[in-house]
Amino acid sequence: MFNNAITAAVLTAFVLSVPPSAAAMPGDGCDAARAAAKSSPAAYRAMLSAPDSSYCAIRAAGESRDEGASGALLENVESYLAASALKGAYEDDLRARLKALDSIWALGEIGNPRLMNKLSEFYAGADDVVKVNLLISMGKLKKNSKAGPYLFGVAASPAESDIVRAAAFELLDKVGHPSTVINVQPSSRAGAEKGDLIYTGGIVGTISGWFNTMIPVGHAGIFAGTEIKDGRINVVIADCVPNNFKPGGVRNVRSFYDFTHHYMYPYYGNRTPKVRPTAAQREAIVSLALDYGGRGLRYNNSHLSQKGPEEFDCVGYTEFIYERAGLNPTDDSYESGAGWPLTPYEQFEATVSNAGAPAAIIIPVFRPLPDRGELISRDAGALMRAFGLAGEAVLPDIPAAE
Repeated sequence: MFNNAITAAVLTAFVLSVPPSAAAMPGDGCDAARAAAKSSPAAYRAMLSAPDSSYCAIRAAGESRDEGASGALLENVESYLAASALKGAYEDDLRARLKALDSIWALGEIGNPRLMNKLSEFYAGADDVVKVNLLISMGKLKKNSKAGPYLFGVAASPAESDIVRAAAFELLDKVGHPSTVINVQPSSRAGAEKGDLIYTGGIVGTISGWFNTMIPVGHAGIFAGTEIKDGRINVVIADCVPNNFKPGGVRNVRSFYDFTHHYMYPYYGNRTPKVRPTAAQREAIVSLALDYGGRGLRYNNSHLSQKGPEEFDCVGYTEFIYERAGLNPTDDSYESGAGWPLTPYEQFEATVSNAGAPAAIIIPVFRPLPDRGELISRDAGALMRAFGLAGEAVLPDIPAAE
């Protein structure tokens, strides 16, 4: 894991020396890529697939709406999906996954409506987190007559997870398509577990080490569940953002639009501590977050008060809620001394993905087979791990070996 090497004393002196009105967001380390996108397009486009510099190049491609970058961005997504198809919902190579999500974001920013066919092709082989990002990018494409019907089909389908459908519902508003479904039916799965930690991009505060381009995670929140209201499904997210946001401070919001700062960054997905919360702890996390989100508490831009109790930053707020429920997602060494401040990307690295299992797994029948009871007790867990899945397997009725 990464750790900040600057001592708390030096950082404190720096922060206290800056007048409140002068406190500014630190840079994201991508100025060189932005300059190259303007002065040397060929060189910057060569960076789009490079392992060490791709985030900045991808960010520059999206911000400049560079259609010439589309081919490399599509290749990033294709390469990731081709590899992840053999490894379950979450690929081992986390950075390749983040690169794919960043590339999907940039394709949406570029906005060429001809990308719709490719994005919908990606959708067929995607997990829920990738799907959410694909839907957001579909909704950004310019003059895209195909987006509305496609998004409505996803929103209306109980076969999709609740979080995917919630993203589709909110994007229907953006494209000006009818966004309610009569007698909307809930999904069989949420797509994330209540109380999961969720992540997006963002750079806020006075600390220069707040952001890392290798793992471009800059904002953390808590997934509090979904709700069906007025013919649509909404996500419910608890987080803490700068006080000038609307809404600002410690808050509860009901859209990916708000959580990703108006789709300014990708949705990087849901994760859980390595020591998994119990069901009771998850209920406590959600209850606490919803309660604190209604108290009018404020954001602390200096990070001197990460974990409250009156002012927080985003990652400190999630740690505070988890600790109140008896959990500690990130080791305390990241919150004091040379480790201060705890950053969103450090928490992201300290946690693990929480991918949901499908309703059933079809197991090929080979003989000889153990009896069914032994198969369930001995082999189901290994099978789930082999497919990169979590949760209980629903097994077909396999006869015992003769």
